[in-house]
Amino acid sequence: MKQSRCLLTVFAILGILAVACGSSTTPAGASPGAAATAAATAVPKSVYGGTLTFALENDVSNLDPMLSGLFVDRNIHYAMYDSLVRVDTKGNIIPWLAEKWTTSADGKTVTFNLRQGVKYHDGTVFDAASVKWNIERYINTKGSSRTGDLSAVASVDVVDANTARFNLKTAFAPLLAALVDRAGMMVSQKVAEAMGADFTLKPFKAGTGPFILTEAVKNDHYTLERNPDWWGKDAAGNKLPYLDKVIVKPILDGDVRLTNLRTGQVQVLNNVAGKDVPAVKADTTLTYLETGSFAWSSMIPNEASGFIFNEKRYVKAVAMAIDRQELLDKGPTQGVGLVGFGPLAPAHFAYDASFKPWPKADPDGAKKLIAEVGKPLEFELLISSGDAAILQLAQLIQAQLAKADIKANLKTQLFNDIVTLQQSKKHPGMTLIGWSGRLDPDGNSYDFVVTGKTNNDSSYSNPKVDELMNAQRAESDPAKRKDLLQQAQKIFVVDDPARVWFQFGVSPILSVKAVTGMQSYADRIPRFETAQLAK
Repeated sequence: MKQSRCLLTVFAILGILAVACGSSTTPAGASPGAAATAAATAVPKSVYGGTLTFALENDVSNLDPMLSGLFVDRNIHYAMYDSLVRVDTKGNIIPWLAEKWTTSADGKTVTFNLRQGVKYHDGTVFDAASVKWNIERYINTKGSSRTGDLSAVASVDVVDANTARFNLKTAFAPLLAALVDRAGMMVSQKVAEAMGADFTLKPFKAGTGPFILTEAVKNDHYTLERNPDWWGKDAAGNKLPYLDKVIVKPILDGDVRLTNLRTGQVQVLNNVAGKDVPAVKADTTLTYLETGSFAWSSMIPNEASGFIFNEKRYVKAVAMAIDRQELLDKGPTQGVGLVGFGPLAPAHFAYDASFKPWPKADPDGAKKLIAEVGKPLEFELLISSGDAAILQLAQLIQAQLAKADIKANLKTQLFNDIVTLQQSKKHPGMTLIGWSGRLDPDGNSYDFVVTGKTNNDSSYSNPKVDELMNAQRAESDPAKRKDLLQQAQKIFVVDDPARVWFQFGVSPILSVKAVTGMQSYADRIPRFETAQLAK
């Protein structure tokens, strides 16, 4: 994306806590030999071989981490690329391609000691020069979606072949959390330059990760084969990954995805409709795992000049008119979820459980706001085609808004087309799009509300919000950061709304019993390097 967006579907929060990033040392308990297995489920015996098929909720948009803007892309990214650091199931940042790191006293330099002996799938060497090239590519390339993640990075120095130093413009608390994901993913310079424009969907042999992309057929499947030279090992010292192959198949309809799982056409999925959760939990042929998530759901207005939601009172009226509890209980989530009012999720250290500006729907208050404007509110609500659950949710929102005399006209369109309209600031009314979430609360908020930033698809701009959000980035004290984030949230949710948030999510992993070795992460992305398939 700009963003790692996810279709609004089914999520809830169990309330795990994610530690604040910005640690200056390697997390306790992690070691170079065990880092890759920090979250692996213990199994009695290592079983090698087999092909696992994973059902993805939408087709991918871009396999280049620099340009990727969708959550679904990351499901493949994590299998083929390694990032400098990663996160475990408890939210701790752990070593990955960087074995350790140190931060200067003023917070303006971070030095990474790199894992040695790592090669890209094409045989080229991963080293500090490669880190410098990747980070500079993300920062300097026109159209890069990683500029926000790395905005504080002034330059990268090659100290020696195994040491890279990041020089920051200012202390930047969210840096390590950003490097967990696409901003920290390393790609082969040789492959990227050789492939040119084709690199976006055919980055063959471009990563250092546990699996090698060997096939990419748009709207059909993506094949990832075992990297026999991957550096990761399990707790017993056995080489990872175990699987020979992972096939990723985009399947848009949730019911079809589940049917494919039950009939053996696929073995794993990470998107389960709320209505299906009780049944899959009770099904002894399946394994259902779930943990708290950073994900949120929202409606995104276009507040640019010339569009209807340039009038902010209309945005606030929609936020007041919807009944979030009813959306949770009667929508496709069927009670599997948590009402939300902003982007700071329960899994974040900055979450404020008392922040409930509209604990109940207020259609009368919404009517008063619209009366102040002096013109009835009617707008187009764009929703993704191909999933009955999305339509059900949109129809429920439509009915709620009607109680406030707000007319929402539903229009279905392909998900990727909606995202394109949104990114180009051409969506005429609102879109119904969610966010898959980030480890640090900055990643769940900054780019969506700060003037001119990459994911600010609503064209929102508020100088005070800009000031507060930039201040929290430079603040190392979590308590002070929390206060700054909450001050900003009150403005961009209530006083001068940037969009309409309404729900937080969970991270599920559903698999057939033959699959072991997987766990659910708060980012909802499966880690296939520890997966095993019984023969």
